[in-house]
Parts: sequence; C-alpha cells; structure tokens
Amino acid sequence: MINQRNRIGDFEIDTVVGPRGHSKAALLTLIDRKSRFLWAYRLKDRTAATVNEALAMFLTTFKGPVHTFTVDRGTEFSNLASFEPQYGIQTYYCHAYTPAERGINERFNRNLRYFYPKETCFEHISAQDLTTTLLEINQRPLKVLNWQTPYQVMLTNLSKNSD
Repeated sequence: MINQRNRIGDFEIDTVVGPRGHSKAALLTLIDRKSRFLWAYRLKDRTAATVNEALAMFLTTFKGPVHTFTVDRGTEFSNLASFEPQYGIQTYYCHAYTPAERGINERFNRNLRYFYPKETCFEHISAQDLTTTLLEINQRPLKVLNWQTPYQVMLTNLSKNSD
C-alpha cells in the first residue's frame, strides 16, 4: 500500500543537521510519498523528545490523514511508537545503511541543501525564511507528478478527502 503511493498520508521523515560542533539545531523534514509535499520544522536539538514535540505540532496543524511514518534508525526516532495508540500511525524503520528506502526524503533534503548548505547553522534560520524556502520547493513542477507541483497535488487530494 505504501509503496504504491496512491494515498496522501504516508510520510518519510528525516533530520538535516548543521556543522558538527557549532550547534545542536537541526531541521526535521517530512515528505508525503504521493504528493512529494515537503514540511520542515526547526529543532533545538535531535533528541527523541524534541522530534516528538515537532511531530505532535505537525499532527495538530495538518488537516489531512496521516497513516504511516517511515524513518531511519536514528535515536531521534526511537520514540515514534508512542504515536500509534493515540493517532493510529504505523511507524516503519528502514534497514540499516539503506537511505534508498526513503529515497524521496533524501532527494528533497538535497533540495533543502541548495538553500541551506552544509555549513548553515539552523538556529539562525527564521521561521519566515524556512516557510519561504518550503513554498519555493513545493511550487516546483515535477515530472513524476505529470508536471504538477507538490502543492497542487496535495491541495487536490485534500479537497477530495473533505468532500
């Protein structure tokens, strides 16, 4: 079901970190497997508690369905099972050293690196800057979406769900 990418609500999640030793701040990225719509939250650190806080904020603001999370085996994702009883979200952990199992997320993290190179300290990125960057990424037409934008695909599918 998840690999078929025929429904909104299956998310790949990862963190993007800044330069080692300068800051603990990071970005949490979530990308919908069907629409390729990207969300990102600035984190003060990469602890499981901080990641869960950001995901709880995402779940209260996102108005669509959330079925699954697919993550790597980083310690920041060790507590995601707590979302299953409350929200009914299934969590899948990729095999070790196989980023291809979350290929869309890796690709879009590379897109973020265009705006925020490796030496970027994320504690200096404002919420407005991050929002502007996400808008630019989500409004790029993609061949895999028949030249629609992730924004258009997400909007179309959410409006179908609300009818």
